[in-house]
Amino acid sequence: MPDISKLSGIDIDSIAKLSGVTKSSIAKVGGVSKSSSPAADIVFSDVTFSSFDTRVSSSSPFNATLPSTASSGDFVMVLYANDLFISGNYTVTPTGWTLRQHLGTSSSDNHLHVFTRVFDGSEGSTVPFAFNLGGFSINMGGAAWSMICENIDTTDPVGTNTTQIDTGGTGMTIPTATTSSAGTFIAFVGFDGSDGDPVTFSNNGGFTLTSGGAADVPAGGNSGSHLTTAWQYANIGASTSTGTTDVTFQKSDGKSGIHLVLQRA
Repeated sequence: MPDISKLSGIDIDSIAKLSGVTKSSIAKVGGVSKSSSPAADIVFSDVTFSSFDTRVSSSSPFNATLPSTASSGDFVMVLYANDLFISGNYTVTPTGWTLRQHLGTSSSDNHLHVFTRVFDGSEGSTVPFAFNLGGFSINMGGAAWSMICENIDTTDPVGTNTTQIDTGGTGMTIPTATTSSAGTFIAFVGFDGSDGDPVTFSNNGGFTLTSGGAADVPAGGNSGSHLTTAWQYANIGASTSTGTTDVTFQKSDGKSGIHLVLQRA
């Protein structure tokens, strides 16, 4: 007889207790073993990159490209970095999207943003990121990766993140984050200047980091203007420390980094 994967039509992984007994303490239901198969890891699919090097304002946004295969019900995440010598978040959260993390000050001179949305079919092919500061427009560079996140907990997708801002030096250490649920952690970084690439990530706490992408804006830039950004990731278990992530850029300047903790379904 096969293992139980659902109970009354509900996935066994979504059930916390049965008759007051914690799921982990239950061996069988009606003489049938519960499924011992682990939940699937979070997978990033149709990762789509876009960038800009122009003036941005409240009426002239950066339109980041969305995954072309995303459809209703998909959980989509956007990692957005821009170059901005100011403290505070002046990027407008687009309608229907949720801002999960912002990091950036005048000291880092770049800003990192994480936006998510469960698609309902009305999104279109791009998402606008406008800059709103009293009607001013500003010349800046920016980059975004959009992606479908498969096997993620859509109701509670993001755990406790950690952040780091440094004003100088080539190296940066993103602090440890500890997970409450199994999932995936992302090390997402930005650097004040398009001359910080290539970016080097150390392996982290026994985890082998996989590159999600890296860019300098403007492309091939060799000056201190605009920004360099990159992200890498690894799967992680529940109640597990990410360890610290050491990141090295090619120049000394302001920089920012996030450990983004994603929770598995």
